[in-house]
Amino acid sequence: MKILSNQKIGCLCEINSIDLPYSKRIKLLGLGINTGLIVSVLRNRGGDMVLIFGNARVGVGRNMANLIKVTIV
Repeated sequence: MKILSNQKIGCLCEINSIDLPYSKRIKLLGLGINTGLIVSVLRNRGGDMVLIFGNARVGVGRNMANLIKVTIV
C-alpha cells in the first residue's frame, strides 16, 4: 500500500485504511471520505491536497494525507 500524500496529480486511488484518531476520522466521514472510496488527486502542493470524488472537491491537510493508505487504480 502507498501513502496518499505521495501521489501525483491525476492519480486515481482507492482508500484502503485511515490511521487517524477517532475524532479526525469522523470529520473525514462527514466529508464523505471513507475506506473503499476511489478518489482522484486534483492538487498536491507542499502543504495540502485537493481530492475529487463524484462532484465533490475536498481539501485534506498533509498530516492527514500521510496517515491515509491507498492503492493505485
